[in-house]
Amino acid sequence: MTAPATVLTHRELWDAWSRLWNGDFAIADTILSRSMRVSIPQHGMPDPTTLHDGPSVASWIAAFRSSFDDDARITGELGPFIVGDYAIGRWVFEGTWQGGRPAAATAPAGTRVTFRGVDILRFEDGRIAEYWLSDDQLDLYAQLGALGDAATASQGADPAAELRERLAKLSADAGRALLLKQVLDSAAEATENAELRAASGEESFLALGVNSLAAVVLGELLSELTGIPLAPTTVFDQPTPRALADHLWTRLTTAADGASVSLTAALERLETAAAELTGDAADGNLRAELVTRLGALLDRLTPVTEGATADKPVEATSAEELLAYLDTRLRPLDDAG
Repeated sequence: MTAPATVLTHRELWDAWSRLWNGDFAIADTILSRSMRVSIPQHGMPDPTTLHDGPSVASWIAAFRSSFDDDARITGELGPFIVGDYAIGRWVFEGTWQGGRPAAATAPAGTRVTFRGVDILRFEDGRIAEYWLSDDQLDLYAQLGALGDAATASQGADPAAELRERLAKLSADAGRALLLKQVLDSAAEATENAELRAASGEESFLALGVNSLAAVVLGELLSELTGIPLAPTTVFDQPTPRALADHLWTRLTTAADGASVSLTAALERLETAAAELTGDAADGNLRAELVTRLGALLDRLTPVTEGATADKPVEATSAEELLAYLDTRLRPLDDAG
């Protein structure tokens, strides 16, 4: 005879919920309803409709904890107070931030943080069926230097400048790791799939479920974050999150003062516009003017070895010859920089 399944009391479910937040992810599917409802703040949080059962909630909690050391803990500070099928309690989180999210953080890795919040749970059929969260995210962000001063807040923060400043303080490996996390976080937001935050970065974007529409959204998110204009094909030209992170690292660190990044961006815009030229007379005249001006620019950019002589002056070069030569010197759009 099979023993009846153990039904946890409301207090036991509350304690199990605390263990889940402290890293015991294996219990999620046994204590959470398979049609769970979640209500969470909008700032810095995923779409609550993506959090609907044990695995999805566990992935979200794991993504949060991944920015902190393994000893980070949530402990009860007040309660829980259980009334009927509801429980409410106040908690405090303490941990050491390891880097990563939030992207705008300026605090160094190793910063110790403490912040508080209130959880409300509703129980049904021996499981947690509904969850409400109210926490002091602004307090956490302030401790991590992600808010800036009042002047910065009123003018609007520049995430690209903040990211470059952070990268300038990191080694190449640490910088690439930070960018990989940003790519995975952005991919999770673009696909509305929180599980992507925990991906290794070696999987292809296609395998991760990043379709053409999500790739466009991902490119826009990363352009805003990095300040680099990215073509819609960039994601698939860099087939894995790690390859894309390496690509962004190269682009962002080309020059410490950002000059080369600006020049690269201008060149990309020119290449995009030139690709749209047609064969009509007006575009033909513009094409000829571009050839002349690019030829002059090429002369200025090409180093001249002492004693060397040109085989053929630019003035004597045809438009077709010059464009063919430029094709050998200018990389494709998404490889520039």
